[in-house]
Amino acid sequence: MPKFILKINSDDTELIDNGDICCYLADENSAPQIVDAARKSDKLVLSFGENAAADCVEKQFDGALVVHPVDDKYAKFIKPLQKQLGRKFLGLGCEATRHEAMLVSEAEPDFVAFKINRESQNEAAEVLRWYGELFLLQSALFYTPELNDEILSLTDFVILNTAEYKILVDKIKRLD
Repeated sequence: MPKFILKINSDDTELIDNGDICCYLADENSAPQIVDAARKSDKLVLSFGENAAADCVEKQFDGALVVHPVDDKYAKFIKPLQKQLGRKFLGLGCEATRHEAMLVSEAEPDFVAFKINRESQNEAAEVLRWYGELFLLQSALFYTPELNDEILSLTDFVILNTAEYKILVDKIKRLD
């Protein structure tokens, strides 16, 4: 089972010291007291959102997860962000297609975060298997409750919020 990246979007401190959580994502809607608690942990805190790189630098987070449309100008968009972040962690998000995975991976992020919708799970599973065999970069998956169990096992990390974590844990308990 992959490790979890927790999106901080509530006042719930329940998962701050959870051993399954390896990293936190904070955006402009994250509760400041929870972000402070996450920063005091020994786990990474990454900014997330439209201005993730700038927020990361301003708030002195450990890195950023940037989701931006992948097109022929993608590299030109990412280069200044990499310079702005310096040696901090950088994750890049994309749809689970071979084309987008290749373009995003060429930017040399620390990890790639894939978005998958219910209708494309079979195709996405093939892309994630291919990606895992071809690339050395770690991969993450934006969780939605509709995703099947196989998809969840094909990445290194699953990105979710507290409510989604509880849904997933309940699902795992029912399967055992």
